[in-house]
Amino acid sequence: MDRISLLPDDVILKILSSVLTKVAVSTSILSKRWRYLWKHVPKLEYHDPSGDSEHWRASRFVDKFLLLHEAPVLETLHLTLSRNFSPTDIETWIHIAISRGVRKLHIFRYRPSSGLIRLPRSLYTCETLVTLNLHAECMFTVDYVPLTISFRSLKALYLYLVKFLSDEIIHRILSGCPVLEELRLVVRGGDDGVKTFTIAVPSLQRLTAIDLGSQVPGDDDVGFVIKAPSLKSLFVLSRCSGFCSLAKMPDLVKAYIKLGHGDSKKFMGCLTSTKQLTLCLQPTMGSCPIGVFNQLVSLKLCACSIVWCRSILNHTPKLRFLRVMLQEARLYPTLHLLKSCWSRSVNVQTQWEQPTSVPECLISSLEAVEWMGYQGTQVEKNVAMYLLENSRQLKIMVISSLHSTNDIEKLKMLQELSSTQRISTKCQLRFT
Repeated sequence: MDRISLLPDDVILKILSSVLTKVAVSTSILSKRWRYLWKHVPKLEYHDPSGDSEHWRASRFVDKFLLLHEAPVLETLHLTLSRNFSPTDIETWIHIAISRGVRKLHIFRYRPSSGLIRLPRSLYTCETLVTLNLHAECMFTVDYVPLTISFRSLKALYLYLVKFLSDEIIHRILSGCPVLEELRLVVRGGDDGVKTFTIAVPSLQRLTAIDLGSQVPGDDDVGFVIKAPSLKSLFVLSRCSGFCSLAKMPDLVKAYIKLGHGDSKKFMGCLTSTKQLTLCLQPTMGSCPIGVFNQLVSLKLCACSIVWCRSILNHTPKLRFLRVMLQEARLYPTLHLLKSCWSRSVNVQTQWEQPTSVPECLISSLEAVEWMGYQGTQVEKNVAMYLLENSRQLKIMVISSLHSTNDIEKLKMLQELSSTQRISTKCQLRFT
């Protein structure tokens, strides 16, 4: 500790900024050298111990820190709070942080309670804010915003189940973000009367838009209208029957789309520039999207979208990697709603049709196929055998069967595929 004490103040402050504020404050007892250093740390990061009887102590700690803090700028306010915190206290802390030029504002509130947190009006004209993260299930409400909104420096905006009064409010907030690069929006559409979430941000590069589904029975016709021509990464998911409307995105590199209904042609034509694409769409959404995906090298299809495999292969001349999935939770384990694809409720067993001519990607580029959750249905066998028989550059096909499949069924599936003639002499077939 003596060696650290010899370091310049600015170096020590960087060290203290890397730990929780409670730890930084505790260093004041080390020596006179450390007694007041914590007051100049430009960051308040506090995690509530979650004990219901101790919430008043946590509230007092935050109040005292803000009162004694002497740094000219409070760059970061990061609070993880339990349900017992007063909404008024949280609103006050946000207001104080704004008055001190906050750049990163993160508020996490777990354990839902009845108290609603209304964002202070000063937030909407905070020109120092670079990152805003509000994660409190249905606790933050936006029912009034001023006519003038100016998030001049805001580059990252994360909103988890924030309650909006109208779609117009969402549009007005996003219009006040001229340099926004990343947006994560998680909603439960329809619960607050908002059914169409319009995202029109010219500067946006990364977008995650998730609809968890309305809690009102039969109120599922919710969707996203996305107009973000600079997007490079897109993740759109609707748990129920949500729709998605897209504008052209020429710079798009990576896209994940999971929707319950709609016309696929209306949005898939906007994804043709992507290099990595994940699709989980019901067969009832019409024919497979038509358009040449000249840049696509990696394609992941959920089991219900396999009926489109024929048409997709015909329009992906540079495809190198193909993955077919039944269980998606392995890809995004933190999203519990991604436990299965639509195929559980849709019969897709007899809808595979062999292409009239061998797709270009099978002749010149496809190198690897991975099949997760293979069940050995007729449509699956037909597709897998066709790929083995026609993929000239194929190096490996990995088949992962469901855990529920017994040993006899696995052996039968192995024998069926192993006996299939492979046009590629380098192709290895593996079962897991």
